[in-house]
Amino acid sequence: MGGRTRALRGVNVCYLRGDYGHDLAPNPRFPNWPVSFEALASYRPLIEARELGFEAARFWLCENAEGIIVEDGEVAGVHGDLLEAVEIVQEAAHLHGVKLYFSLLDGNAWPREGDPVTRSILADAAQAERFAELVVRPLCARLDPDLVIALEIVNEPETATSECMVASESPLEPIEWAAIGRAIKICGDAARAEEDLLISAGTGHVFLPSLWRAEPALDLVDVHIYHPTGGLPSREHLAEYVGDERLLDERLPLIVGEAGIPKEPGVEESAMCNFIYNADQLGYDAVFLWQLDGSLRVGEGRTRSTTPLGEAVRHTLKITR
Repeated sequence: MGGRTRALRGVNVCYLRGDYGHDLAPNPRFPNWPVSFEALASYRPLIEARELGFEAARFWLCENAEGIIVEDGEVAGVHGDLLEAVEIVQEAAHLHGVKLYFSLLDGNAWPREGDPVTRSILADAAQAERFAELVVRPLCARLDPDLVIALEIVNEPETATSECMVASESPLEPIEWAAIGRAIKICGDAARAEEDLLISAGTGHVFLPSLWRAEPALDLVDVHIYHPTGGLPSREHLAEYVGDERLLDERLPLIVGEAGIPKEPGVEESAMCNFIYNADQLGYDAVFLWQLDGSLRVGEGRTRSTTPLGEAVRHTLKITR
């Protein structure tokens, strides 16, 4: 991914139709939840992303334990529906010239959803090994390295640690950073053994030092930034903040996996366009705006349309090609 003259422009799709945890495959925690996945539904966000001017899209796969087969509390495999859905999404991406950034687990699933499957994978080495061998490797065997720019093992792992859970007064037990780092490394090693992929774990930039100290063996730095004027930290700032000069090496890809504008009084949402300019100026390898559905496109069927923010983003992408 390194060596780009400007940042790859991407957008967050995450989960289809708002169906968190059951948009692509059955959820072992809620077997009665319907799965609304349709091939055309997976094509739509990629067509819309490309029509707006984006070159890549970020999709979540196993959030809230989606698509993971669990038997007696242990990870036992990956659901065939998830494998099929991944192939269909890749087919759509290939046809429409869009790169993909896949994310497996969601750290938020433990504190927000009380998901014991995600927690066990991140906290227990044996469960992480089972997930790596029985889910990560079969999934990676289906991935097209010409389409997939990177594989994120877990989105925002900090949300499952005491750094976030104590502040939110959650009654659930936080996970230690050392265990999370171990799980990311186990899964990353399994992914690389199956396919030549860059491994990441997107985190809010203020938590990057904690993630880095956990030694997750990342190939790519993914920071999540929500800033009222679309500001981004420089590579030099991040290296100083983390205390590791390795982040200065431009051969280590640096991306913004989530770039969004806080929904606060007096904040202009059009400032989201600034992320595109700033990513280029500061030498980021990619930037993924938050989010296609709801921010840039709204509605269903014939009433679906591009928002004013979506039109502003479209214009910015066009003039900065």
